[in-house]
Amino acid sequence: MKKLPLLALPLLLAACGETGVNVGQGVSMTAALTGTEVGADVVNVYAKNADGTRGAYMGSEVKVYRPTQGALNFQVKAGSLGVTITAAKVVYTDASGTPFAAPSNTFNTTLNIKVPEGYVCAGGATNCTFTEKTAAPISFTAPTTGLYLLSEQAAIAAADSCVDGSAALASGQGACAEVRMNITLTGQDTLGATRTITIPQAQVRVYVANVTEEVR
Repeated sequence: MKKLPLLALPLLLAACGETGVNVGQGVSMTAALTGTEVGADVVNVYAKNADGTRGAYMGSEVKVYRPTQGALNFQVKAGSLGVTITAAKVVYTDASGTPFAAPSNTFNTTLNIKVPEGYVCAGGATNCTFTEKTAAPISFTAPTTGLYLLSEQAAIAAADSCVDGSAALASGQGACAEVRMNITLTGQDTLGATRTITIPQAQVRVYVANVTEEVR
């Protein structure tokens, strides 16, 4: 029996109506989460002296916390299958790996992110058959709608970490916790196989954004 060259296989599959299938390819991509932040608006509280002037420092309080969900970026290698991400598991820790925001240090959420395959159509076309595609690396940023990886509980705990009551606070990093997000993304590739993509130790910037004073 005469063997067909590998390059002929995609042509045969295309002739059988199998378009969009990457023959012999798997999933080859990396993901990163950047720009996740929690800003805390803090008030330094002072005692009121008998004459009404500001007295001794009593402590600090978080008045408002301002979370910013980060950007989820994918680098897809040439020839990779695409993946539809349907779920994410996020484990929050500090910089040393100790659980952060316990007992809410694990967060599960559903997603619907279609990461494209590592192929492009000729001439920038949107749709084409497999035989018209060329393997190429793809950079893809997930839409922000519905992207919710920093939970409210973790954001509140991060903001509260900036305040320990030992000294009046100023804007900046201060004593805020160094929070990390360990993310496992789960979904199905173009051929229906279950795939996981991990993002270890994605940083959350936690800082004191604004400081005011109150005399009580």
